[in-house]
Amino acid sequence: MSIPLLCHVFLILFGGFFAIQLSFNSQKFAESNRMDSPQAGFAFKPAGFLMFGFVLMLIATLPMLQIGGFSSAKELVAGVGIFTLSAFIFNMGLVLKVWSTFDGADHEPKNAIRPLIPLIAVIIYFVTS
Repeated sequence: MSIPLLCHVFLILFGGFFAIQLSFNSQKFAESNRMDSPQAGFAFKPAGFLMFGFVLMLIATLPMLQIGGFSSAKELVAGVGIFTLSAFIFNMGLVLKVWSTFDGADHEPKNAIRPLIPLIAVIIYFVTS
């Protein structure tokens, strides 16, 4: 298997995990992010289903499948890269106290580093393809 294909599969698995967590375990996900409101769990459900749709598009553009003739995987992977880069910048702003958090507590650095995982896969995808 080629390295871009491995990155593509990794993004499918990583996005699928978070889509399932956001869609079906959203209240616990909200509590782990210090959002104690019962409405916070309901706010994450649409984000989970959007991410699930994005994962389905990544599956449809796999080189060995190309369901429906879709072959625009680079645009989808670039979209993931833009999203994770903006998430990393925003989270680093919260860690460095450029922006204040919604509850005034310190933002954990592990939450700022987490978007780097798919971003590194995106960078490897474009460097090797």
